[in-house]
Amino acid sequence: MDPIQSCYIFMTALFAALIMVPPLRRWALESGNVDQPDARKVHTVAIPRIGGIAIFVAFLLSCLVYVDLLPPVRGILAGGLVIFSTGLIDDISGLTARRKFLGEIVACLVTVFVGGLQIHTLGNLFGTGPILLPPWAAVPFTVFAVVGVINAINLLDGLDGLAGGVSVIALTSFAILAYHNGNTSAAMLCIALLGALLGFLKYNFFPARIFMGDTGSLGLGFMLGFLAVYLTQMPDSRVSPVVPVVILGLPILDTLWVMSRRLLHRLSPFAPDKTHLHHKFLDLGLEHRFTVIFIYGISLVWGTVAILFRDTEGHLLLLTYLGVTLFLYLLLRAMLRHPERFTFLRLDSAQGIRQAVRYRQLAGIIDTLALGLFPLLGAYLGMILYVTFAGGQGSWQVAGILLAAAAFLWILTRDLKNSYLLAMLFAGALELTYGVETYYLLDPTVGGFFREASNLIFLAMAVLGMLKLFFRLDGDFFISTVDILILGLLAFLSIVFHHLAVSLDLSLTLLKGAALYFALKVVAGRYRFR
Repeated sequence: MDPIQSCYIFMTALFAALIMVPPLRRWALESGNVDQPDARKVHTVAIPRIGGIAIFVAFLLSCLVYVDLLPPVRGILAGGLVIFSTGLIDDISGLTARRKFLGEIVACLVTVFVGGLQIHTLGNLFGTGPILLPPWAAVPFTVFAVVGVINAINLLDGLDGLAGGVSVIALTSFAILAYHNGNTSAAMLCIALLGALLGFLKYNFFPARIFMGDTGSLGLGFMLGFLAVYLTQMPDSRVSPVVPVVILGLPILDTLWVMSRRLLHRLSPFAPDKTHLHHKFLDLGLEHRFTVIFIYGISLVWGTVAILFRDTEGHLLLLTYLGVTLFLYLLLRAMLRHPERFTFLRLDSAQGIRQAVRYRQLAGIIDTLALGLFPLLGAYLGMILYVTFAGGQGSWQVAGILLAAAAFLWILTRDLKNSYLLAMLFAGALELTYGVETYYLLDPTVGGFFREASNLIFLAMAVLGMLKLFFRLDGDFFISTVDILILGLLAFLSIVFHHLAVSLDLSLTLLKGAALYFALKVVAGRYRFR
């Protein structure tokens, strides 16, 4: 799989979702499509619940542009449209549990018959050899399994960012498995959905500004279920069917446990209550965000185990998973029965995560490390000057105009954090960057050194910029609408140039521009506040 194409798939879905969520949120608030708080829910204000539209549309757009429409892909997308419609109708006007369940079954059948995706082997579950399903049982079992995953993800969507974050971990694990298995189209589907989901999660982390709703949770469960089938049931697949079960084990076992308890109490298995795993952690005294982080950690551990031990016999992997899960369940029951022995859990704070002591300590360390952006930008400026004058590059003329305009705007505003000023600085620097990237063609000996040096500088700037983005102090920069527009245009132009084969150097330069832009924002932020 081409890494450049993977980047395009991810970036297209990411920016499509980032751009779509704000107008969707405004429309939902104006039209009243919001999730009202009640005794069962943990949020206290009405929140829009149609974020799943952005996830699915961004995913579909990226797939239609880049992914080869092989029969399995066509089947997944066709069934995805059915499950999307089911979730959307439920979010906007409401559906009974029976009708929603029927929509899930129809979506699964569409994918089975259009894409030919069905479960025909369960792997070596008991150590006695592979278990093969007879043809008459393959389709019903496939529908049963995928509908189970759909409802597991749907029921997991009880805290801000929980279902989305667990799905991100699962999709990342699936993408790695698909890559190692040579299943390019499955990997592309995972990457496209991963980009769309991360774009949405920016607005869904605690405290959430929008929910994914059933449009999102049903769609995610559907995609994860059939991606697991796609990974394990192809003729040349080397991924054991047990591996996706371990990756998705937490939501699956939680759903089985909760539904079993409801049936034992003669209630509907779909009746809402507060008996899920995340509710138990809240009962222990953990606050909202740390409950989500803790469940992320559990999912990440099992995802890592599934990848590292993917070649282990299926029955051994499954027994290990069930054994460890049983031990953790018994430990959780003991903690719930004797909460007075675990008072340290109640030391958690309900304040925003950026007010936590540990977070601020880590953010301070990263803020100090970010000082390294100054010498990095200085070194890169020296390279630009050398190439511009020694190499006879003419790019300095256009860049000079842009930089002069930026200087004029700074004189007027005295605000180096102004997004438009940064955009002009960025455009001018990007123009000169292209000269550095192409200098090796004029002088392969010296130019090759400059290109390697620029690659290292951009890598360092990208790492520091992303760290500052995720670990911000009060007053630090944040991504604005203008930033999203600029980065979105970068991704779009890079895609266009790549497909038109105009210039590979120009396409790569545009991708590097994102790192340069973040670096300029960090430096500008320090200039203003320090």
